Amino acid sequence: KNTILFWDEPETNMNPKMIRPIVQAMVALADGVQIFVSTHDYFIQQEFNMIAAYPELNPKKWTFVYFIIQDEATHDVHYEMRNLASDLEHNAIMQEFDAMYDREQGLFMENNVREESGLKFQFPEMIP
Repeated sequence: KNTILFWDEPETNMNPKMIRPIVQAMVALADGVQIFVSTHDYFIQQEFNMIAAYPELNPKKWTFVYFIIQDEATHDVHYEMRNLASDLEHNAIMQEFDAMYDREQGLFMENNVREESGLKFQFPEMIP
């Protein structure tokens, strides 16, 4: 109680199946403990985001604050704060996840031939 926990990269050396239980444990621990988590992991971010976004997962109505320090070009320190990670305008974790998804879908479409009505259709290249 009345403690602060700083945890840098909790996903390091962790089995991905343990991410959800660890996030749930941190949320349970938040009753009396202020928790700061630094991560570059999509799954950690999204577990917290789902708890914040869906009231049935957050009966105590905990507030989650997401912020990003940025500006790689000038090395200036800026921040962006939101209650949901999905509301962040600059979210490198989500941006890279979306880019990877788009690359994979482009490859899938490029390399698969669909058959409809006995005709074969090749989808146009979707990756630059």
